[in-house]
Amino acid sequence: MADRLVFPPIVEGLFVRGLSGRVSPLLRQQLRSEGLDLDRPLLPAYTLETWIRCVTLTAKSLHPHEPDEVAWRLLGERMIDGYRDTLMGRALLGVMKLLGPWRMLSKAQHGFRTSNNYTEVRITETGPTEAEVWLNEPGMLRYFKQGVMLAMSRAAGGVAATVDVRDFDEHCVTYRVAWKEPGR
Repeated sequence: MADRLVFPPIVEGLFVRGLSGRVSPLLRQQLRSEGLDLDRPLLPAYTLETWIRCVTLTAKSLHPHEPDEVAWRLLGERMIDGYRDTLMGRALLGVMKLLGPWRMLSKAQHGFRTSNNYTEVRITETGPTEAEVWLNEPGMLRYFKQGVMLAMSRAAGGVAATVDVRDFDEHCVTYRVAWKEPGR
């Protein structure tokens, strides 16, 4: 595949909506130097490398006392909170509540493709209220996506939802996604 690209809905969900009022002038300047200018309209796409650099800066800035894994997960959750305030996010998250956790997972490939051009998803049912989810997500983004899937599972009505990183390498990750209420 050519360039791996991240699209505006995820950038808007995190940086414009989810972190509204929390981006300091210094962080704003650092993000601009990395290719994300929050004082201008968002670009049609950002390279994956730009996205990673910007999330790294933001995780360190907003959660300096948390381990990196926790800081990235918290930003993933925050992105879904902000995404909920976008036109596309309102529609998608409204439908997910009706679908429930299982069908939300079955639509994960499409959902992730609204945010980038590279994510591949494989889902394996491991029980009535749990699944393994494999993503071709590189590096520390595995923890960002952990937060995204946790917030999405909750939005889909997954009671006491958990998303654990089970296995990973530099190019992909496998999660265990579980919830208490069976819901298909």
